[in-house]
Amino acid sequence: MAVLNWRPSSLLFALFLVSLGCQKSKPVRKPINSPELNYWMHEIQEGDIIFRHGYGAVSDWINAQQLSPFNVSHAGLVVRLNQSWIVIHSISGILEAEDGVQASSLNQFLMEAQPQTVFIVRPNLNQKNRQLAAQNAWACLKKGVRFDHHFNANDPSYMYCSEFIFYCYKIGARQHPNTDFKVLTDTAFGKRIAPVIPWKETQVH
Repeated sequence: MAVLNWRPSSLLFALFLVSLGCQKSKPVRKPINSPELNYWMHEIQEGDIIFRHGYGAVSDWINAQQLSPFNVSHAGLVVRLNQSWIVIHSISGILEAEDGVQASSLNQFLMEAQPQTVFIVRPNLNQKNRQLAAQNAWACLKKGVRFDHHFNANDPSYMYCSEFIFYCYKIGARQHPNTDFKVLTDTAFGKRIAPVIPWKETQVH
């Protein structure tokens, strides 16, 4: 998420090519069904922000650029759909089949995270404001907002992951993209729910 001499889109593409040759071993996992996940299901509320550190060179690079003390490369907003928890997030088409704002099941979002890197921050706002953020997330999804490969927080027609979170909560522009996760994980912004390993890594033969 850094603003460098290279265009971020070019840098992401270059890192994607590198990651093809040095991808971290991603374990095959069975669907999540554990006491840890049940804990999360009871703790999560609509409007929570969920963080993770994914696999590959791009995730490692994003994490390295951030000024946050936590091991994180991606974030999304938790919303309720019927009786299920959904994560709405913006991610580059370089990394996923779709480009931009999309919806993933909580299970799917967690499966893409490295162990012990997932945690939740609940913004220090009332429930009404958190629900409004969830409504804004749904609106972005319906609109089909594309990923912001130029990392320009002043253009809401395209959004990178943390820019999307700031937009949903209607928080003003930041000084630098590298400070986004630092702001979002600061205790002044919200309450951090302690990380719990929400799965058991199991190699499927």
